[in-house]
Amino acid sequence: MRRKLSWLVVSCLMVLSLLLASCAPATPVTPTTPTTPTAPTTPTTPTTPTTPTTPTGPEMVQDSLGRMVEKPKYGGVYTVVPTSEPRGFDPAIVHPSSLTTLVQTHENLVGTDWIKGPTGTNNVGFDFSPFPLTFKTGTVAESWEIPDETTIIYHIRKGVHFALDPNSAASRLVNGRELDANDVVYSISRNFFEEIPKSFHRSRWLPEEWPLSVTAPDKWTVVVKTNQGFLDSVLLSTADWTALIPHETVEKYGNLNDWRNSVGTGAFMLTDYVPGSSATFVRNPNYWQMDPFHSQNQLPYLDGVKYLNIKDMSTILAGLRTGKIDSLYQKLMIPQDDVESLKKTNPEMKFRQVLQNPSALHFIMNNPALPWSDIMVRRALQIAIDREAIARDYYQGDAMIHAGPIAPHAEYMPMYTSLEELPGDVQELFTYNPEKAKQMLAEAGYPNGFKMKVTTSDQYDIDLLAVVKFYWEQIGVDVEIDIKERAVFTSMTQGRTVMEAGWTTSDADGPYAFHMWTPEDPSSYGQIVDQHNYEVREEMMKNYMRNEEAIWPLMKDFYVYALE
Repeated sequence: MRRKLSWLVVSCLMVLSLLLASCAPATPVTPTTPTTPTAPTTPTTPTTPTTPTTPTGPEMVQDSLGRMVEKPKYGGVYTVVPTSEPRGFDPAIVHPSSLTTLVQTHENLVGTDWIKGPTGTNNVGFDFSPFPLTFKTGTVAESWEIPDETTIIYHIRKGVHFALDPNSAASRLVNGRELDANDVVYSISRNFFEEIPKSFHRSRWLPEEWPLSVTAPDKWTVVVKTNQGFLDSVLLSTADWTALIPHETVEKYGNLNDWRNSVGTGAFMLTDYVPGSSATFVRNPNYWQMDPFHSQNQLPYLDGVKYLNIKDMSTILAGLRTGKIDSLYQKLMIPQDDVESLKKTNPEMKFRQVLQNPSALHFIMNNPALPWSDIMVRRALQIAIDREAIARDYYQGDAMIHAGPIAPHAEYMPMYTSLEELPGDVQELFTYNPEKAKQMLAEAGYPNGFKMKVTTSDQYDIDLLAVVKFYWEQIGVDVEIDIKERAVFTSMTQGRTVMEAGWTTSDADGPYAFHMWTPEDPSSYGQIVDQHNYEVREEMMKNYMRNEEAIWPLMKDFYVYALE
């Protein structure tokens, strides 16, 4: 079997789940052996003296952090191979992460604070999303404030215009007008208060997690009111997961399912889309944002962006080697031997390894008749897996055994507890002890093991699930792997029709994702009922986005409790 690793910027090392995640430095390229210099020849005397020239290099300028850096250049088209096709173009219907073109064409109220990122002060890695709003900055919302536990006030930036593409009827309809608070109110309200078929927001959030009201007291202010205790949900859905749209396009076309009806305020405009083939973006000449490192420079620098949906790996590799493809999105899988080959043939290529969200098995916890309702069974299943062997052989050493439920990203370190610092009974969960696992199953009333069904989609790491299945069979647990199409599996998880266990992606939770650990939440696949969870969340809400330092130790203790 050829093991596959994923790379972000041609580069991103994949993760091992069941609380295993990748983490390792890239392998350095071995320098070539220098050749022996040949004997010097006798120089000839020039007839005319030559004037020595000063070696030229890239022009250097000082950035906003006072560093001397290479001067940015305008122009060029950036070509990438995305992880998948966009699942639509209407942000009220589909989850933002599945609208792969949206990041180029639309904006949210808040965005990435590049100054705090790897190219700036490096307070946050941006390798994982979501991350706390502490590490973000206002975009369309110039700033925001939270005066109490049920109110969010967004101050809307002036001078943000919808893109005007003269070749697009939808864009001409909006005519490049300025965005204001009314557009923000419309975008948020459409997500929640209109009965849109298959609405992502209405199904993703419980009614009590919806905004109570969204109003614009003036042209540049938006006030959002929330139910007590759900400020985090509403802040995430309105600030991070609401793409801002003009009302004119929806009023004329009914929805935004057709890519031609997509009009936003982003840095690029979608000018062509061929399903299964490509998406073409051109520079929005009226984009508002300046480069935070070079405040005199208008963004974007690029003339355009091109998405190429290529399935054949040999074609992808050839494109990388010849420079016809500039980068790969992080979840695209490349066999490791091909990665090593790329390093040798193209040493100029930039590779970056990061921790990535693991796949994980979510047990359904609301049925006491299921074996794993007994904590002893859960502990037995944990110690029946040889994580050291999986990290060594399956990931060839590029894995981290303990990286959940909170991962050691820079922005989450105040909440992370290393394996060595965990209590002894929690550390034991990461050891391999199949004989003790059998004994624990017997004590729990399952001396001969039991049968279980794990439902999943082929988009997740089925090979890894097969490894888990192998280990559990050694202690008498017979696992049936039930593979569904992606849409069917998503419908099952959201509709709560997975009856025993589901294998899917596990997000390391930031503070504002805490609601996902409650049985009422649609994304709580396991439907865990735990009173301490509610108590901690209630305490956290008292300081949410107002006194972050008071939250970190609370979360740090809870994550240890959750592991235990």
